[in-house]
Amino acid sequence: MNNVIFTYDQESAMNAGQSGFINESGAYVLTISEAKLTKSQHGAEFIEFSGEADDGRKVSYLSICCKKKDGSVNSFGQSMVQAIMGCCGVRQVTSHMISTSHVIAPEFAGKRVGLVLQKILRTKNNGDDTYGMDIRIPFYPDTRQTIAEKVEGKPATTIDKMVANLKDKDERKTNVQHYSGQQSNGFLEAPRQPQGQPPMDFDDDIPF
Repeated sequence: MNNVIFTYDQESAMNAGQSGFINESGAYVLTISEAKLTKSQHGAEFIEFSGEADDGRKVSYLSICCKKKDGSVNSFGQSMVQAIMGCCGVRQVTSHMISTSHVIAPEFAGKRVGLVLQKILRTKNNGDDTYGMDIRIPFYPDTRQTIAEKVEGKPATTIDKMVANLKDKDERKTNVQHYSGQQSNGFLEAPRQPQGQPPMDFDDDIPF
């Protein structure tokens, strides 16, 4: 008697040879694997999400700046974190030190959240092309509603409209200069920590 070990799946077959990482702009439902708290050499503070999509593709370095290098609150980043908390049902976030160089927010681990990600084309310090993924807006993974739609009892329309018009953002430099960080929103960021520009206003009050 022969045991069946594979049943043909055309969608899975089409993914053969494709990257194991998310590399296209779009809306994704992710299971968060880690939310790491980081700090740049200039003092800016970030929360850096890693996760895996329902199709198995992974994503890392989804960085949100919570505090600027001067110690002031980055209101856009704070609101983005609040929105992610609301969409994945996290009421409170704490810090847990695994080692002196590895501090996490454990409450996010294993939580599912929807994120619209935009591919950002960038230039490395050595002049080579690279890319990162920026968070544009979170949404509830089961209903695709945004926080505002959930609060106001509206149907989920924002995400589909945003994705329909979403294009890659080209931040590549024509004349490359070698420097230690990227300038954004008035403060220096650490390399590999992309910070998106706000696509829309976020409410500070997150319902639970």
